[in-house]
Amino acid sequence: MEILPDIAIIGPGKVGMAIGILAAKAGRTVAAVGGRDAARAAQAAAAIGPGTKACTPRQAAGSAGLVLLTVSDDAVGSVCDELAGAFAEGAVVAHCSGVLDSGVLASARARGCAVGSMHPLQTFPSVGAAIDALGGAYCFIEGDSPAVKALERLAADIGAHPVPIASGAKPLYHAAAAVACNYLAALLDAASALCRQAGIDEPTARRALAPLVRRTLENVLAEGPAAALTGPIARGDVATVRRHLAAMAGVEADLEKLYRALGRWTVALALRKGTIDAAKAATLRRLLDASIGKER
Repeated sequence: MEILPDIAIIGPGKVGMAIGILAAKAGRTVAAVGGRDAARAAQAAAAIGPGTKACTPRQAAGSAGLVLLTVSDDAVGSVCDELAGAFAEGAVVAHCSGVLDSGVLASARARGCAVGSMHPLQTFPSVGAAIDALGGAYCFIEGDSPAVKALERLAADIGAHPVPIASGAKPLYHAAAAVACNYLAALLDAASALCRQAGIDEPTARRALAPLVRRTLENVLAEGPAAALTGPIARGDVATVRRHLAAMAGVEADLEKLYRALGRWTVALALRKGTIDAAKAATLRRLLDASIGKER
């Protein structure tokens, strides 16, 4: 029978709590939750279950064979360095940052630990949402072989899909996640801002845009971005794009810049789709690259 290591979580935030709760439900032993804020650590330990103790980060670091640093990206390296002497030799030490790889845990590796990282590709506005979202999420994992093995098992135990990633690829991977998640929120905010300029109040704009956004997302996920692309650029409708740009003369400059930048990317997508030819694409690019009033 396989003997799985106990788990310690350092950083009682949303991700750490959610992983701990799901791991405990899967029958894993979550030995400790360590945090500088004793009240938050106690709250997290109580949520995970009666077998989990709340303690200091240093106490948690030496209490388990699998130690997860679920702290902010900027704190991962310094927390690891601070606790390196407390890790048990041979333990697995990992973090859950999307942008950092396991190299930031060099001080734990020097202690004789296997190091790795496991990033769940999801958005976690609350602990409850994190628990719901982790099941079925993809967890991107890299690091030393023993750490990768332990993290793949943990990901599977909490209902996630483990996926390997090269250590050096994490910043680009995380940039992709930011574009898909954070920039999507910003993009919809920009659409609402343009609606306000058109005299449509924000609540009405959100309600009106919602069915369009949902259907577009469904189409993209089902068919791919090129097949799902519609609209003036996909049709090669230069006159409509020109009217859009002319109407933006009085709006915030960043909105126009965003429209132009996204338009240029959309031209390339329309070319891939095959609904415009190279000549039409060149005309659209000149229009999107030009200053208002100087379009050709």
